[in-house]
Amino acid sequence: MNRLKYHIKKGAFCLFVLLCFGCDNRYDFPIPRNSFEETELPPPAKVTLSKSGGSWKMFIDGTAHFVKGVCANNYYGESAAFGANTIRTYGVADDSQKILDDAFKAGLYVNFGLYMKRETDGFDYNNEAAVKQQHEQMKEAVLRFKDHPALLCWSIGNEAEASYTNTKLWTAVNEVAKFIHQVDPNHPTTVALSNSDVTKIGLVADMAPEIDILSVNSYAPTLPNVAANLASAGWEKPYMITEFGPRGTWQMAPEPTRVLNWGGLVEQTSTEKADVYLQAYQDHISKNSTNGCIGSFVFVWGYQKHGEVLTWFGLLDKKGYTFPAVDAMQFAWTGSYPANRAPVIQDRNAVLMNGKKAEENISVEKGSGNTASVIATDPDNDPLTYSWIIMKEGSAAADGSLPDGIPGLITDNKLSGIAFKAPSETGGYRLIVFVSDDANKKVASAVIPFYVN
Repeated sequence: MNRLKYHIKKGAFCLFVLLCFGCDNRYDFPIPRNSFEETELPPPAKVTLSKSGGSWKMFIDGTAHFVKGVCANNYYGESAAFGANTIRTYGVADDSQKILDDAFKAGLYVNFGLYMKRETDGFDYNNEAAVKQQHEQMKEAVLRFKDHPALLCWSIGNEAEASYTNTKLWTAVNEVAKFIHQVDPNHPTTVALSNSDVTKIGLVADMAPEIDILSVNSYAPTLPNVAANLASAGWEKPYMITEFGPRGTWQMAPEPTRVLNWGGLVEQTSTEKADVYLQAYQDHISKNSTNGCIGSFVFVWGYQKHGEVLTWFGLLDKKGYTFPAVDAMQFAWTGSYPANRAPVIQDRNAVLMNGKKAEENISVEKGSGNTASVIATDPDNDPLTYSWIIMKEGSAAADGSLPDGIPGLITDNKLSGIAFKAPSETGGYRLIVFVSDDANKKVASAVIPFYVN
């Protein structure tokens, strides 16, 4: 309701301008800047949690809000156009205020991250002075942002317990949550775990009772276990899945055919990934809305800037084109696919290098001549363009994202079938093809890892 009043107020001002001055370009009416960009924001949203008939629900100013969220590292506002209603951040940054402002303008809420340091960061939760200093930083952030109308909840730490040994972490988390409850009656608290380990959940319940919602990051192989693990741990409050997606690069051991002899990982096509995202949402998130789940966040909205394989999780490319997983998430969130769909690369058998599939441990000699091909289609029969790159395994651009590729190897990278020369340095490489519907900013991708002897 606060947002509605705000936008009605803006609309009324615009109507006043048009009625008084019309649309004739001869009038150079200097509209005050703060009438738009700097209009006073409405008061904070009142976010509450309620259990009825065994089901937990979140409410914003009295209206039910099932979280349809994205873990965003770029293209924050665009998610609203596809049906998302919430974005997630991981810590306070220089652009935190802008993210909140942009989210508000787009009609999105923000699960605001407060980064709790990890033991793997070198942080010692026995060091009382360091813990106190971190707590003061958290308090400063809470006081700064607590009244922003886009704020949904506070996420106190993300996977801070990953590889941890000191359970005093939970005392520190609880102290932050306790402070939030003292100064901010409008927004609940949560903490994001790296998995749904029953022991960890029990420790949160016992040592951090000020936490209102449990958050769990869980990918394809482990997501089906979350609800049962929460029940086993006796968790009685609501929960969210704060990251989900395809099998992680760290979870490949159960699929040995996707781990190559030299250690490279065989990646699903973007179409295969879309199927995984949709199934995960339908089978293990929306179905559990009557079992304590109040929503989720898909990982990752934007393009990756970290990770073992930089094409593994991104839902958009660096041009802002959307992969098939975005279409899948729109269907999951709204019940309808976009009017125009992304190109399709149905399976890895349609992507070949020297006539071999990615799983066949392809190896070549330095400087040798090679071929590759892909079969792609477009659901709307739109014209498709192709772009291939070859990158060194594990390499990245200056900002940590996908590099442009090694120049001079591919004869013509704009074809569905290409000829190319192998790199001159021994090691693992990834041959990547992007298939684009440029008119509608849609893209598909597929990858073949290979080794140069």
